[in-house]
Amino acid sequence: MNYRFGLILIISSCLSACFPSENNTLTFMAVGDMPYHLPEDFERFDRLIQRINTANPDFSLHVGDIKSGGTPCSDAYFTTIKGYFDQFEQPLIYTPGDNEWTDCHREACGGYDPEERLDKLRQLFYSTDQSQGKNPMTLQRQNSWEGFEKFPENARWQQAAITFGTFHVIGSNNNFKLDSAALNDEFYERELANNFWLKQLFEQARETQSRGIVLVLHAGLDYQARNERNGHASFVQLLREQVLDFGKPVLLLYGDHHRFMVDQPLRDSIGKTITNFTAVQVFGDRDMHAVRVVVSPENPNLFLIDPFYVAEN
Repeated sequence: MNYRFGLILIISSCLSACFPSENNTLTFMAVGDMPYHLPEDFERFDRLIQRINTANPDFSLHVGDIKSGGTPCSDAYFTTIKGYFDQFEQPLIYTPGDNEWTDCHREACGGYDPEERLDKLRQLFYSTDQSQGKNPMTLQRQNSWEGFEKFPENARWQQAAITFGTFHVIGSNNNFKLDSAALNDEFYERELANNFWLKQLFEQARETQSRGIVLVLHAGLDYQARNERNGHASFVQLLREQVLDFGKPVLLLYGDHHRFMVDQPLRDSIGKTITNFTAVQVFGDRDMHAVRVVVSPENPNLFLIDPFYVAEN
């Protein structure tokens, strides 16, 4: 199936009988992989935020990469971005990308220890159960579960009979290092947390009879490779199982590759497209625009997806 740029996409194929009787609508925006090119992108980011505020969505999402892979990972920069996030009139929910911590060892980024930078992100953006934004929302964070106290960035919430969840799954092969000397302790611990959180999210959606699920993460997932070199393999396998079992529309919002794209990349065991799953890659890098998603319960296909352009950007 071909998707034309700029047109609303209707996803999934669940009949209206699948949905509860409530008729709540919901609109939200998704951005990611910005601002990259400094200082000029600060003006463009500010303009995008103001246009989103004018559109007045219920909330917005930043899917990760709050900087390029070659700009400093300083405390001052992180604080600047938090200031921009707090310009969003409505709640802003942010999940980390790889550029703001895994790449911070690079000389151009300041030569930081990546895990120390991740600790800083957690302290600055995830220290409470509130989202970012001038009018934040309360989120249920994974660090409230015993054994997962290190993972406040993974969050979930429900609106308009939709279950939402963020996952710290990132580009750069999910920080899974392939050299023989690598210990990968950070990766294995976070992989366990993400997989647990994914099961919890689908379980909650089934228990509450949610109309659909929205997943938010940074990585452009590798859906095909199931070998030991793929840092996304276990998450993708679990995602495939859960989506098939759930049976209702599941929308994945992600970034990483900086190109607006709509796809249905999950396949079942015989290679057929899993039609209740749709992945949407947001704009990023030079293209500082947003993606608008409307949850429309009266529409049997549930999610309507539309590029939200800022002409001056």
